Amino acid sequence: MKTELEASRADIDWNLSNLNHLLGASRICLLEGGNWLASRIYPGGPILHEKDLNYIYKGVWGLHAAGVHPSVLDGCFRWIETALKPNGDLYFDEESEYHRNELRGYRLFTIMKVAGWVGDPLARNPTILSRLMEYQAPSGGVYDYIGERAGKVEMPLTRFTTLNTPFFGHAMLALGKKEAALAAGTWLSRFVESNIPHMRKEGVMYTAAHIDGSLNTKVDPDSILGRVNLVDAKQEFWQVGVVMSYLTLLYDVARSRWNMEEEAEPFLKMALELNEFESRMPLYTYLYPSKCKVAWGSGELLRVLSKYGLGTHDQIEKALAATRNTLVITFMDNQLPNGGWAGEHYVTSKKDPEYQFEYKPLKGTVNVPTQPLPGSNLSFITGEEIAGEFLGEIKAAEQGLIARIDSLTNGD
Repeated sequence: MKTELEASRADIDWNLSNLNHLLGASRICLLEGGNWLASRIYPGGPILHEKDLNYIYKGVWGLHAAGVHPSVLDGCFRWIETALKPNGDLYFDEESEYHRNELRGYRLFTIMKVAGWVGDPLARNPTILSRLMEYQAPSGGVYDYIGERAGKVEMPLTRFTTLNTPFFGHAMLALGKKEAALAAGTWLSRFVESNIPHMRKEGVMYTAAHIDGSLNTKVDPDSILGRVNLVDAKQEFWQVGVVMSYLTLLYDVARSRWNMEEEAEPFLKMALELNEFESRMPLYTYLYPSKCKVAWGSGELLRVLSKYGLGTHDQIEKALAATRNTLVITFMDNQLPNGGWAGEHYVTSKKDPEYQFEYKPLKGTVNVPTQPLPGSNLSFITGEEIAGEFLGEIKAAEQGLIARIDSLTNGD
């Protein structure tokens, strides 16, 4: 008969075996997805040819995560550089208004994050850096769009403040901009804190916030925008993950690089609140592509908790469950035989015909149109853009798994 110690050791061994199995599968997923994305670079596809940064702004994130040769990334950044405008923004005149204006800040933040990671010359361009800083309001929140004149914020858009703020923050950390990074983290901490009563009592996270940080709790019941609940299968699930990812990474950087352990604690505390909320999600919600950023958030959280020996067993298991669910259901199960993923018709209402689309492949095929429906006003996220983001998030989840394996191996 096994002793308690022997039984405990056997449990750990099986946990390690399962984690290593998952890690191996995630690496295959990352490799196959990276190969497909690289194959979409011109002349094999539209990347670095079609004058629309939507094909490549997340592509550099995914290609970097997949470990492509540095020359590939350099070619991507040099092509992106041809979209540089005198005011420091990046876009092509040929792009749609939605891509060119409403996603202008979001795309810039994503590109500059990766440029900072790899030390690309774009990360040292004074015109871009000056413009980049103008997107952050005094409150710490970040605008979508700030007009056309450098040095001035004109007709700002704030549709996706809770998306832009963490993406801006990630860019600030990559570029070493401490004060701006902390301001973004403080804004997001307040955002999560104001949501705590709603998450705990109502099972709802409100995702729309004004630039001053106040929540907008008036939501159209037919809309899938503005809040995330614990019931509906298709929502803005990414809101939970992206905020979690930034607050967790900011805690890590503030503690390890800036010697701010005590001051950084609120960031981790709010990330753990999001981890708790995510743990109550039904399993079917992971089928929807917009669950993707949860892998980023839970992966970062798993990595940081393991790194510092923090968190209760329950908190660690919840972060691991969200990481596993996104890796297996959102990414691996939805990956096509060619290594890519279907493009997403970004629905905004339950009344949209596209709300009925199912993204899980059956026998290698997915029943989703490869182009926007005739007459549709919805945003269509191409397979190239989807792959770029998924690969970056798979890498974050992988790093979380590695940290957990290290922790268990060392007996922490």
